[in-house]
Amino acid sequence: MLRITAGKYRGRRVITDKQLAARPTMSIVREAIFNILLSRKELRDSNVLDLFCGSGALSFEAISRGSKHAFMVDSDYYNLQLPKKTADSLGITDKTTLICCSADNLPQPISQCDIVFIDPPYNSNLVESTLNGLAHSGWLNDDALIVLEIQKNEDFQYYKNFSVVLERIYGTAKVLFLAKA
Repeated sequence: MLRITAGKYRGRRVITDKQLAARPTMSIVREAIFNILLSRKELRDSNVLDLFCGSGALSFEAISRGSKHAFMVDSDYYNLQLPKKTADSLGITDKTTLICCSADNLPQPISQCDIVFIDPPYNSNLVESTLNGLAHSGWLNDDALIVLEIQKNEDFQYYKNFSVVLERIYGTAKVLFLAKA
């Protein structure tokens, strides 16, 4: 069972389903990501963009720790019903916006975001097109921090519009923190 690891909603359940087409980020990796984020960025009152959101676990962690709003993007309408149910159960539907679209073809920005989570299916070859679309989307604040999770041995070319701030490996996951170049 997936639970929020810290903050106001600590211990509360994030709704998942065995039919979920995504693999949620493990709690130990989420905890590490947020420890690093908190050392580099203020979460309070931040806007979060969660691409390939799946269950929305990263967004709910951010809201639990003080983020103002989370925009959750997934191309699978069924997957988006899971974060909708979690937001309903937590009573925070006003702090979430669900967007059903491809992560590399975002709609006009609703708001600029301070933190972006990108967690595509492993080895899907979606990282480059997603970063390219994000760079020109208008969704990013100038000092936005991007958290990219890919498989440890996945081939990834550092993208020209972003620079790598930090890189960590947790089991089979590689987490890269990126900033606008």
